[in-house]
Amino acid sequence: MKKSALPRFVLWITLIAITTGITAGPADAQTHRKVTLEASVPFEFVVGNHTFPAGQYIFEMATGSPKPSDKAGVLVVRGQESTLYASVATDVAADGNAHLGHKLIFVRNGDRVYLRKVWRQGNPAGLSVHTAPAPEAQEWEQSEVLTLDGLAVGGGI
Repeated sequence: MKKSALPRFVLWITLIAITTGITAGPADAQTHRKVTLEASVPFEFVVGNHTFPAGQYIFEMATGSPKPSDKAGVLVVRGQESTLYASVATDVAADGNAHLGHKLIFVRNGDRVYLRKVWRQGNPAGLSVHTAPAPEAQEWEQSEVLTLDGLAVGGGI
């Protein structure tokens, strides 16, 4: 008796369909493109546990432009020469208003300046960087807030 080639053909088609479905993923899955801002920071600042000297920096929203419904993001900070680098997990902060420009918000506490938030123009949500805890919560309330404008050098969603 001669065996039919049809079951083998059906098996191959099924395997190809399953493999394609796994590698392609859902058609409606959102893709994230990193958002990159560039700024000249005229003072030493802290991101996570890294201290950066004054200079020209690139701030990258590696998980894309956050939405108010997002819970977390990733921020990458690197110097122009790429020798200085930090990557930190962030929260997402939303204030309900689309920002008129790209902003970097720093907070001075004592003799240290911490990067606190990164906002993208036109977006009501931004990245909120975890900062070292102050000995007293009142110290943060009395901290000086420094705002720098950023220049967008890369787009994203």
